[in-house]
Amino acid sequence: PVKKKEPVVRKQAELPKPLPMSESTLPAPSSAPPVAASAAPSKPAAAAAPFTEANFNANYGSNPKPKYPRIATSRGWEGTVRLLVKVSAEGDSEEITVQTSSGHDVLDEAAIEAVEKWKFIPAKRGDTPVASSVIVPINFVLNN
Repeated sequence: PVKKKEPVVRKQAELPKPLPMSESTLPAPSSAPPVAASAAPSKPAAAAAPFTEANFNANYGSNPKPKYPRIATSRGWEGTVRLLVKVSAEGDSEEITVQTSSGHDVLDEAAIEAVEKWKFIPAKRGDTPVASSVIVPINFVLNN
């Protein structure tokens, strides 16, 4: 008798969750003819609503600069950290990742620690606040 092989089951790798896209990051429309619409109902009002990106600039009064770490000051370390911040519809930072490092972990960590406490103006679709992402540059410059 011939033994039957067990079927091979392959699990699809979990993909990272996509970030919300703003109108500025959408691909340019193509010149191809439009495709026929599906039978599923759509929401043209939501698609037509203008999108406003999340903002941190207007809250500098309540968003203090990060503290310059002493070790970085004593060693003359400078740099710019670019943080990717997921902003909730309430304007809170939900997740922060270093998009571009300053080259010094201590500066990157100081930037994250400060931005975690910041309050953002959330993105809006029309008049409705929505969760989105924003890039926050933090410059560490020594003043001699």
